[in-house]
Amino acid sequence: MTDPFTLHPKLWFGLLCEGLQSDDRGRLNFQAVFNQIKLFDPPPNTGVPPNAFLNCILAVGFTEGLGHFEVEIELRNVEDHTLWRRPEGSWEFDIGPGDPSGAVLAEVVRYWFTQPGRYHFLIRLSPGPVVYEIPFEVGRQIGPAEIVEQPPPGAPQ
Repeated sequence: MTDPFTLHPKLWFGLLCEGLQSDDRGRLNFQAVFNQIKLFDPPPNTGVPPNAFLNCILAVGFTEGLGHFEVEIELRNVEDHTLWRRPEGSWEFDIGPGDPSGAVLAEVVRYWFTQPGRYHFLIRLSPGPVVYEIPFEVGRQIGPAEIVEQPPPGAPQ
């Protein structure tokens, strides 16, 4: 039975990065945030298949909410097949009066890919059917983020 006083937390952030630090004021600093991984094609005569190595910190943060929660984390491909699960099982945290007002998980993830494509981390929050996805791509060609310049507010378009 679900606790009637449970309020689901909101996903504050979910990202892949190479480093994570916090300062003395509790502010988070993410280093080298990314959403693409390069697939390498070794020379054909080596017999080594194409590959890409994910070596990152999966950082997930929740805020607000009230209650005790568990989060399951899986890495999935575009067909929704599970490729990896958090080895320690569910991540548990409490949010509410007398408890912190937010929770942050920083999980080191290492996984070898042999196929290009779109992948995602599935973040399943319980109690309740609350699911989030953190997408990324493995590809032969990766490019810089496209930044679209926006005119200042009130400027003619």
